[in-house]
Amino acid sequence: MKAVVLFSLLLLFLSGCAALPVPTPLDLAANPAALEACRRPFLTEKYRLLHALEVRMPDGSRATALGVLVADPATGRFRTVLMTLEGWVLSDIESGDPPTVHRGVPPLDTTGFARRLVEDIALAFFAPPGMPAVWRNGERGDVLCRFPETAGRYTEVEVKLAGETEVRLYETEQVLLKRVMISNLSRPGVAAILEIRGEGFSSYGLRLRLLEAEPLGEGGAGR
Repeated sequence: MKAVVLFSLLLLFLSGCAALPVPTPLDLAANPAALEACRRPFLTEKYRLLHALEVRMPDGSRATALGVLVADPATGRFRTVLMTLEGWVLSDIESGDPPTVHRGVPPLDTTGFARRLVEDIALAFFAPPGMPAVWRNGERGDVLCRFPETAGRYTEVEVKLAGETEVRLYETEQVLLKRVMISNLSRPGVAAILEIRGEGFSSYGLRLRLLEAEPLGEGGAGR
């Protein structure tokens, strides 16, 4: 099936080679709104989200699918199901270390694929943990927060004056791995359009168009 073949190519993602920008330091204590702005694009309560997905593969081919996500930022956990437009499940994955693959069409049932998918979703929907070093781009006045992670990684959240947000994940040696573009944010973490791009030689793209958003209240994701 074409959709299965195209989704299988997700296993080929490689890292990119774009360098970190050089920003101007911003005093977080003097600008508490900066941290608030950098966390606004992410979920603050448990949600069930339904998206229409368009997948662009490194060879230029495309596929469409549906994605159901139940995510709880209070626990940092989520469960996601990818399926065809006819309702055939391609993968059913729950976050964790390692992630749990409840169901999947080979090779979408592998831990390697699950880790990549979980990283994409966490980058797009969950605020980076901890406190950032904060900068402001002097040219445009946009707010930029840089969150250090383990093994030399960085996550950058740039909130633009026009209202759009870009989230970037960098590897060691200032190599850009992935970026997320968030548009038309109606509530924290609930955006009309999300675009996730893998950078580098084997670049890819995921475009998520929101179809439904249901707040679920208290409780863990996937329950």
